[in-house]
Amino acid sequence: MNKFRYVLLDPTGNLTCLVTDPVPEGTRRAVTDLLMNHCEQVGYLTLTGEVPRLEMMGGEFCGNAAMACAAYLAEKAGAKGEMAVPLSVSGAESTVKCTVRSLSPGLWMGRVMMPPVHGYRPMDLGGRKAVLVSMEGIAHLITEGPPLEKAEAEALLVKTAPALPEEAVGLLQWDGDFMRPLVLVKNSGTLVWENGCGSGSTALCAYLALSRGEKRVAVRQPGGTILAEAEAASGGPVRVTITGSIRFRGEGGVSLP
Repeated sequence: MNKFRYVLLDPTGNLTCLVTDPVPEGTRRAVTDLLMNHCEQVGYLTLTGEVPRLEMMGGEFCGNAAMACAAYLAEKAGAKGEMAVPLSVSGAESTVKCTVRSLSPGLWMGRVMMPPVHGYRPMDLGGRKAVLVSMEGIAHLITEGPPLEKAEAEALLVKTAPALPEEAVGLLQWDGDFMRPLVLVKNSGTLVWENGCGSGSTALCAYLALSRGEKRVAVRQPGGTILAEAEAASGGPVRVTITGSIRFRGEGGVSLP
C-alpha cells in the first residue's frame, strides 16, 4: 500500500490539498479523486529541480495554489518575516514570483505576479454577452449583471469549454461588486464553484484595466477578498499582482493499494 502525505491550505477560501510526497504521474488521477473530497483543487509539489515545482491536478495554472505553496515552503523553512519564493508552476512558461509574509502561526499573507494577459475578446455565451480573457494555462469567461441559475451556468461552461485550448476554463459572474467563480479543469474532469479564484481575479482586473482604465480592484467572492492590481501597458500585455491570505488547515495522508 502506498501512502501520500498532504497539507490542507486555505488561500482565501480556495481550499487546496498540496501533496508533499512524490506521486507517479500515472497515480495522480486516483490520488486527486480521493483528495477532492476534502478540497477544491489538488497540487503536487516536487523539490528536485533548481526551484520548487508545483503541478496542478489538470496541468492548469493557479495563482492561489502558488501562493499557498510558497507559504508552505516558507513555514517549512522557519521564516518569520517576509520571504521571496520563486516557483515553477504548471501552465506558466516562466518562473512565478511569490512573496509571503508571516502574520501569526499558521497564517500568511501572499503576493504573486500572475502570467501576463494579452487582451480580451467578446463572446456569445448562450445568448448572453461575455468576454473571454486568456492566460497561460487557463481562460476565463466574464459575464456582468445578475447571476445565472446554478444549473444553467454549469451547463453553459461544460458546453463552451471544449472549444477553448486552455487546460482549465472558468465562468466568472460579476455584478460590479461580487464575483462568483465556477472552474472546469479538463484533465481531472472537475467542475467546482470556487470560494476564491486567483486567476479569475486576475482576469477580471485585466479586463477592467483594458476596458475602463480601472487598475486596482478588491474582488469580493464567497471565501473573502483578493486584491488585484494591474500594470497596464499601452498596447502590450497586462501584468497583474494578486494579494490574499493563506491559512494552514491541517495535514493528512491518503493510501492507495
